[in-house]
Amino acid sequence: MSHSIVTPLEASLRIAADGAATYVDVRTVAEFVQGHPRGRVINVPIEFYHPQTGAAHANASFQLVMEHTLSLDTPLIVGGDDGPRAGVAATLLGAAGFTNVSVMSAGLPGWRECALPVTGNNADGVSYVSLLTPAKRKGAPAAEHH
Repeated sequence: MSHSIVTPLEASLRIAADGAATYVDVRTVAEFVQGHPRGRVINVPIEFYHPQTGAAHANASFQLVMEHTLSLDTPLIVGGDDGPRAGVAATLLGAAGFTNVSVMSAGLPGWRECALPVTGNNADGVSYVSLLTPAKRKGAPAAEHH
């Protein structure tokens, strides 16, 4: 495992306005807009779910969006729910060359348990679509499309 674990309280300090880290929420857009940590946060889902079957499929643009949006040495805190998605994403980011990756323990449920601030902000620069569009424009290979 190439990433460290941080508590929600540690994460809140690192993603505050004067903090150095960016929180990468790897949940789906629908989950993200229901509430996420307040601070320096972006939404880049690690996977999507089929609307009828609920079957999960990997986000083929995850790495593309991350590499286009943030430099490889940006301190990252990856989080989601309390399931495995954040750890999977952190492993992928480490393999892609990101050098300062942590995972927030307990995800959003842990954040809420600590009574830390939550927001539904999904503005440009935060929302997945606002990050995906310029990354795709920069020249994603045709293989990105399924």
